[in-house]
Amino acid sequence: MRTWILLGLLAGVALVAGCATVAKTPEENWATYRQIADLDTREIGDDWNLIWLADRQTRLTKWHVR
Repeated sequence: MRTWILLGLLAGVALVAGCATVAKTPEENWATYRQIADLDTREIGDDWNLIWLADRQTRLTKWHVR
């Protein structure tokens, strides 16, 4: 009787818990890394422009130049 109760309890916990994590294959991990690297590469130009705009403006002219 105790074994049936224990098995029923374990089955109930297994059904409630389900899968604890989402499993990814190594190929899916590499695809994620490639997407991140591609996005970082495309943002280099924006970062470079931000660096130049953050620099102090020159006082040689009254017009804003880049």
